[in-house]
Amino acid sequence: MKYLKVALFMFNLLIWLAGCTVLVMGAWLLLEPSKGHLLNLFVPNVTPQETIHLIAYSLLGLGITVLTVGFCGCRAAFHENQCVLAIYMSMLIALIVTELVTAAAGGLVTYRVLSGLEARLKERLGDHYGHDPTSDIPFSRSLDFAQYKFNCCGIHGDEDYNNTAWWRDGRISGSRRQVPLTCCVLKNIEAENAGSPISVVSRVFHRNDEEPWLRPQPKDEASCQIEDVEGHEGYRHKEGCLDKLTSWLQTESFTLVFLGMAMAGIQTFGIITSAFLCRTLRDIETD
Repeated sequence: MKYLKVALFMFNLLIWLAGCTVLVMGAWLLLEPSKGHLLNLFVPNVTPQETIHLIAYSLLGLGITVLTVGFCGCRAAFHENQCVLAIYMSMLIALIVTELVTAAAGGLVTYRVLSGLEARLKERLGDHYGHDPTSDIPFSRSLDFAQYKFNCCGIHGDEDYNNTAWWRDGRISGSRRQVPLTCCVLKNIEAENAGSPISVVSRVFHRNDEEPWLRPQPKDEASCQIEDVEGHEGYRHKEGCLDKLTSWLQTESFTLVFLGMAMAGIQTFGIITSAFLCRTLRDIETD
């Protein structure tokens, strides 16, 4: 029985570590909310902050729940009580079902979001990007952020902006821009360590809310806006954002699904160990 108790403590330690990981991920999203701009491209009619806050608070809630269950498991092993162990196993089963359902739902939502994504993005780009103050401003800023982050332009390429509402408005106002400035090769590119813990914490405590994609600084704006391909080569990004956005969402979704499956696997071993410990206690009481 001693070895079963040690094994149960070890599994609960792993459960605690998994819960801490989920908590850190949730807190990370709150500290570094820029991912909300990318999520806004997949989920229309919401603001980026609403989307990212929903995911972050869900992860924080799940992390706290996992930590609570792990604490109950340690107490169950310490007190050697069958009733407490049964309650602990019931909590683990409920948590596993929740995690598996959430992982399945996450995969399904990702599939449905990616279905028809190309058509939705092209429509929003053509009708709403940078059109006027009454249009979809969150989408415009989100697409600018994607172009800034991934060094891309448009949905399939820089030619996507031809004949859009933004392009026509520019002709009326006298602006001869072929592409937005975030499509240009910029001076103020995203730093390689912009997502590091030190960088994020520094921006939070220093209240650095700078959004460089809203104030892009092209290396050579005149060359970037030249219509001729040879003229703007090296000064304008040509690759579209669709593939990069799709890969980003699939990676983020896979990470969450994998984490949920891994936690469910660890908790399954916790249930098995608890069941053996409970049976051993029953046999001792019988003898």
